[in-house]
Order: sequence, then structure tokens, then C-alpha cells
Amino acid sequence: MKPSRGERDVIRELGKRYAEIAALPRQRETIDAWRRLNGLRPTRPMVRIDQLPWDELDWGGQELVNRENDLRNVERFLRQTIYAWDRFKADMVVLPCVELGKTVRNAAIGPAGIVERIGLAQHYVEQLGTIEEVRALKTPVVEPDPELDRRRLALVSEVLDGILPVRLTGLMRHSGLWDAITMVISPERIVYDLVDRPEYIAAVIAKYVEMESGVLDQYEEYGLLEAAPSTIHCTGAFSDELPSAGYDGKKAKAKDTWTFSMAQMFSEVSPAMHDEFDITPLKPLLDRYGLVYYGCCEPLHNKIDIIRKLKSVRKISVSPWANKEISAEHMHGDYVFSAKPNPAYVAMGSFDAKLVRKDLTETVEICRRHKTPCELVLKDVSTVCNDPQRLTAWERIAMEVVLG
Repeated sequence: MKPSRGERDVIRELGKRYAEIAALPRQRETIDAWRRLNGLRPTRPMVRIDQLPWDELDWGGQELVNRENDLRNVERFLRQTIYAWDRFKADMVVLPCVELGKTVRNAAIGPAGIVERIGLAQHYVEQLGTIEEVRALKTPVVEPDPELDRRRLALVSEVLDGILPVRLTGLMRHSGLWDAITMVISPERIVYDLVDRPEYIAAVIAKYVEMESGVLDQYEEYGLLEAAPSTIHCTGAFSDELPSAGYDGKKAKAKDTWTFSMAQMFSEVSPAMHDEFDITPLKPLLDRYGLVYYGCCEPLHNKIDIIRKLKSVRKISVSPWANKEISAEHMHGDYVFSAKPNPAYVAMGSFDAKLVRKDLTETVEICRRHKTPCELVLKDVSTVCNDPQRLTAWERIAMEVVLG
């Protein structure tokens, strides 16, 4: 669909403002700081805000004018980036280009989740009840579409001509296989089966690792991976170690990029069981990558030792339910302590600045005491009670804490 002059003008004006931000010297300075952090070199803690309730923020979502899908997505991206930069930039980086992810179909592993809805509630239908059903699963044959990507790139490049370059980028694989599994097998059933049918759980994770490894092989073959991406799981991913030595600039391999993995439904599982059914079976897959971000909402303070078995892990999530002192002590400078401040602190009846400052200060002091690199990542923000200023206030406090 060819854009109208009005549609083009909206994107071009937004692009000009975006380009001004991207050209600021601060961008290079922030990238360098992320490189130091991810290289475990001395630097201040870094701060990011992501995964926001955009329907509660006044970023111009009601003003989107473009109808063509890629142009609409670019308009949304430009508006949201400018909005965040102006109000709670923290240590975000605005790159001097617009990125379009490559097209690939049929890349999801396992059966598609079947959702049943009851009012506002929903749940996934149980599938894969037997080992035989699990073993019958096949690795998907992925379908890239370079011709479509050529047309997409040409369209957006023409609209932003003379303002911003447009770059076709590779993709990142989500290696948290238990997240995919819980869309076809309930977490409750998984927890029971860890005890009652361990051979079944072993078959499930073995099959999913086999399928994901096969998809990763195809991503490497077709050049679908992004070497040295700028973000990983809501944090800065800039690194001096990626891409790896020998990268040819054409087809990135897993060793040239990041992945992220987690086993959130194993929160209350023992370290030994977590190791047996997640760390050990995923190790051959995760060790293919250059760098790995491990963990999400599950508390991992008593599991750092088993995570050490994964050779490429660089960041470990420390959720609001983890013990920060134990986490930092066990990492003792070998990983980035990826702190996840509680998003409830911007969702309460009223914003408590003292509570936020106390929490962030405690985290930074613990990490400094244990000489552990640290990042503060406010994410999973489901609501700010229709008060966007809470994000601005949180960012101001966080930057004062890390710079103080």
C-alpha cells in the first residue's frame, strides 16, 4: 500500500526528531558504558526501563496515521522512542538508523497453544499427554522470505530518504524452552510430573532442545541471526566480545550473538532438580551462543552454582523474589547482577519515592560490597495507575542512586 503524502510527512517529521537524538554524543558514551558493564569491567550500574503499559502513556498512540503495516510499526517505534527519551531515558540508546527485522515463518517449535477464554480469563488447553506424543514432534522447516524483505526495506527507505538509513536486521532466538512448553502443558502438571513421571519430563525437554537446535541450525544456514544485537531481554547488549573472531559480516552464527533462557516454573524446584531438567539438557544448546542472559522472574539466589555450568552466561536475573545479598555473594563479580526492581512500586495507590530509593540504594550497595557489576531494569510494568509521571520519578531516583 503506497503511503499518502500526509502519512509520509508524519514519519519524516518524527524521523528528523529521532535522528537529532541519535546524533547526540551521549549515545556513544552510553554504548561504551554498556560495553564496560557487559565486559565485567569497572563502571557505574546501568539503568533501563522497558515492557511498559503503553495504553496508559500519552505517546500519541491515538494519532497513528499510517495504514501499511511496516510504516505503521515504524511510526509507532519512532513515537514511543521519542516519548521515552524525553521522559525517562535512563541508559537507553537510540541508534542512528531504523531497523526492520527479517521475515521468517514456521519458526515456532512444538504444537501451537490452544487458548480457551472464559470472560476476561484464559487458559491453554492441555496437550502432549504421553511420551509417544512428545517423541512424534518434528523440527519445523523455517521459511525466510528475502524477496518480501527487499520490498519492505525499499518502502521504508524511500519514506525516510535523506533523514535516516534503514537496516534489515537479523533475529534473536528465545531459548527459554519451558516458556514454550507451558503453552501446551500446564505448569501445575509439570511440577507434579517432575516427581511422578520424571522420564516423561526428560523426554519433553530433550525433544524441545532437539527442535530448537534444529531451528537454530536453519537460522545460521539462512543468515537469520543478528550479530551483536543492541539489546537482550530489556537490557543493553553492547559487547566487545561479539561478534566473535572470524565473523564474515554476512551470516551470523550463534557464537556471534546473545540468547536468553529461563525456567520460571521451576521457582520452587530444588537446585538439583532444576539442574537435571533445565541446566543440563539445555547446556549443549546454550553453549553454542556467544553470550547468554539467564533467568527472569524465578528466584535464582540458591542456584548460581548450577548456572555456572553454562559457559556463556554473562547476566543473571535477580528478581524481586530473590535474596539480593546471597545472589551478589555467589556471583562475586563473575556475572552482571541484573536486578529487577519490583514493578509494583510504580503501581501502588500512591507513588512512594522513599520506598523506591531505599530499594535501589540497597541493591547498588550490596553489589558494590561484593564487587559485582550491576544493572537496574524496571520491566513487566503492567500499570502505572494512569500516572506516567511515576516512570519519570522512578528514573530520576534510579539515576541519582547510580550516579551518587
